[in-house]
Amino acid sequence: MVMLDLQKAFDTVDHSILLMKLRASGLSDSVLNWFKSYLSDRNQLVDVSGTFSSKASITCGVPQGSILGPLLFLIYVNDMSAVVKNKLLLYADDSGILVSGKSVLDVEKALTDDMNLVSQWLIDNKLSLHLGKTESIVFGSKQKLRSQSSIDISCNGTPIASTSSVKYLGITLDQNLSFCSMAESLLKKANSRLKFLYRKKDFLTLHTKKLLVMSLIQCHYDYACSVWYNSITQSLRNKLQTCQNKLIRFVLDLDSRVHIDQSHFKSLNWLPVHMRVNQIMLCHVFKIRNGLFPDYLSEHFVSQDSMHNYSTRLSKKGGYCLPKVKCHGSKSFSFNSIKLWNSLPESLTEVNRLEGFNVAIKSHLIINI
Repeated sequence: MVMLDLQKAFDTVDHSILLMKLRASGLSDSVLNWFKSYLSDRNQLVDVSGTFSSKASITCGVPQGSILGPLLFLIYVNDMSAVVKNKLLLYADDSGILVSGKSVLDVEKALTDDMNLVSQWLIDNKLSLHLGKTESIVFGSKQKLRSQSSIDISCNGTPIASTSSVKYLGITLDQNLSFCSMAESLLKKANSRLKFLYRKKDFLTLHTKKLLVMSLIQCHYDYACSVWYNSITQSLRNKLQTCQNKLIRFVLDLDSRVHIDQSHFKSLNWLPVHMRVNQIMLCHVFKIRNGLFPDYLSEHFVSQDSMHNYSTRLSKKGGYCLPKVKCHGSKSFSFNSIKLWNSLPESLTEVNRLEGFNVAIKSHLIINI
């Protein structure tokens, strides 16, 4: 995989090219005129202690911090996939080219060819690639990585740096997809922020402490946990739970030697780490089931009802077929979430509102702490 780093992507969008792409998307002349008015006649200046610079006209770029800015940029780069021969992951200015294969030479050639094509596309669209920050990474089993832990890729003759881990959309990906780097980074961040909060605890009420912990630390526990949590080692899971126990002691103002039990979790209406992950995964399945998630995710969820019209001991109303997996497949989101969903009582799987389902699942899990 090659992670593309675009230089000042939002600031260098060419207005004339953007308007042409909006027209190609099927927008009417009146709508195009509105966008032209929205983008043109903008100025910028610098304010230093009340002293203003002269105004400078903005001739390119989309307004950052606006609702339309990211959407316009997505439309601008949407046709990049047309020049790439392999899989292109596009999310605003965070893009990656993904190639799989058994031969290292074939993978290197495919990525190098795509990098040259992307480079030319960027030039044609008046964007630029920051080759110093563009990175490559090779994924594989530990055994295969021993013999080939890096790949040689270039872009127009300039070599691309190879690394052992990359950060993509807030998730740290390591070479064997163990997500240990992700968990270690989370622990470091959580402990650092907890130390900061302890220095301010005399000024905080219980409600404020709980609010700060949830907004500054718990959110990182939750982020994409359905992807990475089941892949990390048991040792790291224990450390994550130990860190959460520290958070509970902080919020409830308990001594560091106090054992955390069910009563403490219930008093805060929190779940232990592994149960919180289960809650989030089950809510994802609910959204997939009710069409609240992108369609491509539903491809992995095949209803048992659609496979046969007779009941078996292993089937249940509203259940899904558990996919056949090997090795790392047992750590995947689809496998674990389906396993959890099929274990739920039918009274829960038949809930039809997300808020009600979320509350019901939390009540169901908190009983078993």
